[in-house]
Amino acid sequence: MIEINLLPKDYRKGGPGFSLGKVGVYALAAAGGIAVILTAITFWQMHQLKELDAAIEKNNLRAAMLREDIRVVDALIDVRNKIQVRMNAVEKLDSHRSAWVRILEDLAQNVPEFVWLAEFDELPVVVPKPADGEEKKAPVETEQQVPTVRPIRVEGHTFTLNALAAFMIKMMRSDYFDEVELINSKDTVFAEERVYEFELTANVHYLSDEELRNLVAQAEEPADATRHKSLN
Repeated sequence: MIEINLLPKDYRKGGPGFSLGKVGVYALAAAGGIAVILTAITFWQMHQLKELDAAIEKNNLRAAMLREDIRVVDALIDVRNKIQVRMNAVEKLDSHRSAWVRILEDLAQNVPEFVWLAEFDELPVVVPKPADGEEKKAPVETEQQVPTVRPIRVEGHTFTLNALAAFMIKMMRSDYFDEVELINSKDTVFAEERVYEFELTANVHYLSDEELRNLVAQAEEPADATRHKSLN
């Protein structure tokens, strides 16, 4: 049997269905659009985070490689500095090789009887600290220029203080040493003998061949003048 409801829509019996209407549909569509946008933003941020993590890892690897390169460079610089120091020492020794031969020969000639030397050291040059308000000056010694005067320290033993005094006087009269000063002297026993252990300091002058010839010429001039007067 077929039934036809001819009543108007307003008088028809309402069913259990739910109607959103136009406003509800629009609201639901807007909520769905917002959800889609938020989901897209979330995936995009996750992608950005992955790229940042990859970039951080890459930079960490590069930093590790750079640290290794820096360590190698520092080691090479240290080796170069050590080689340069040795080369400078060799150049200094070579530049004053003949001077040291003359200095040690002169020192050996000045050692009197009953005195023997135990140690001969070259002391570092002390650069005075600048006073307040003064500019700091560069040290006297450079790689190209070596000072012609150096402090030294001499240690040794003697049987008598007179022999030690004679040794110091001979050093003062030498062309290579000045400002000879006794630092320490004490009694001691050496090889079952009572001796004096001494320590003194002085300045040693590196005389070049030209300077040495000038000194010899100056020393010979008075002798020549005296000989000339005696002949006249």
